[in-house]
Amino acid sequence: MQEIDYRAPSEACLAARRRGAPLRRAGGVYDAAPSRRRSAAPSLSLAALAAILSLSVAAFSCATQARPAVERGAVALEAAGVPADGRFDAVFDRSGDPGRLVARFLRLGLVTEADDKSGDSTVVVSPDGLVMLIDGGAPECADQVKAYLDALGVERIDAVVASHPHVDHVGGLPAILGSFPVGTVYASRVDYPTATARAYESAIRASGAELVYLEAGDSFRFGSDVVVDVYNPEADIAYYDGYPANGTQFVNNHSIVMRMRYGSSSMLFVGDVYTSHELDLIDAWGDALRADVLKIGHHGSDTSSSKSWIRAVSPRVGVAMHDALASLKVLQNYRKAGVDAYVTCLSGSVRVALDGAGGLEVASQYDMPEGM
Repeated sequence: MQEIDYRAPSEACLAARRRGAPLRRAGGVYDAAPSRRRSAAPSLSLAALAAILSLSVAAFSCATQARPAVERGAVALEAAGVPADGRFDAVFDRSGDPGRLVARFLRLGLVTEADDKSGDSTVVVSPDGLVMLIDGGAPECADQVKAYLDALGVERIDAVVASHPHVDHVGGLPAILGSFPVGTVYASRVDYPTATARAYESAIRASGAELVYLEAGDSFRFGSDVVVDVYNPEADIAYYDGYPANGTQFVNNHSIVMRMRYGSSSMLFVGDVYTSHELDLIDAWGDALRADVLKIGHHGSDTSSSKSWIRAVSPRVGVAMHDALASLKVLQNYRKAGVDAYVTCLSGSVRVALDGAGGLEVASQYDMPEGM
């Protein structure tokens, strides 16, 4: 495995990441429909002008009220050791969220002498304003996730999805479940008898949230406009003799894989499934896996993201969450396939917004380095 560590980057790398220059596609809108020249609009009535003015005032009010939350979250993140610089404000400003399906892929930081991962955590907001948290990172990153939620002005989490019970995905959830009211927790049924997994299960019970185990073939709604289809894990999990010894791949391959559909737009979240199981999913689901946005599997490692998988999903944007660049080759494979690919150790947090009609907006905290 080729791994490049950016936890202690050079000054030149830091300068490149934080220079605040325009994004390669910052704030850009990817529109599937061709533009058409329109004739001049007719004169607006006084009533129409009043309505437009009212909407403008409401949008200004929303943006003004969101500022203290963004600033408060930035201060908390800096205190937790995660920079809130670059285009942080653009990524966490919610004024452009209404009417869009928005995912914010969080940059977490974990500095230890061991080869630990800070893990995955993504905040998804539905077009009608519901909040979903997909994974909570490592235990040491819980305060960072809470600070990000604070920056977004989140007071209630409508849904938590625990993709699989590894420490870098559910380790931070007990603290988060104890800090926010939560409506429903969606989880993989795979059993993993570790202290971390048991702490997360206990926190679900203590929170009073509804617990729903997801399996392939399930479907549920996230707000009034978004449908979530589940492709993994299978309903009947067969454990091998000696489990959980050497069970890392087994647990990863029983991650929740789910596709969020909003109009003609979609996002695919895949946990940490390995290449072998990617092929199983392609055989089982085929074109149903296609998505505009992909949460890149297993932190961008070369255990996942086969070329067959990249072709099957055909994402326009892909984001991997990791402390280091796990595989340059994997990143380059996405780029060669025409995917606008990001890794949070380099790009910082990333906001991706879908309008349900083919339009897609991306903003990242930093620019990805040239030539990657």
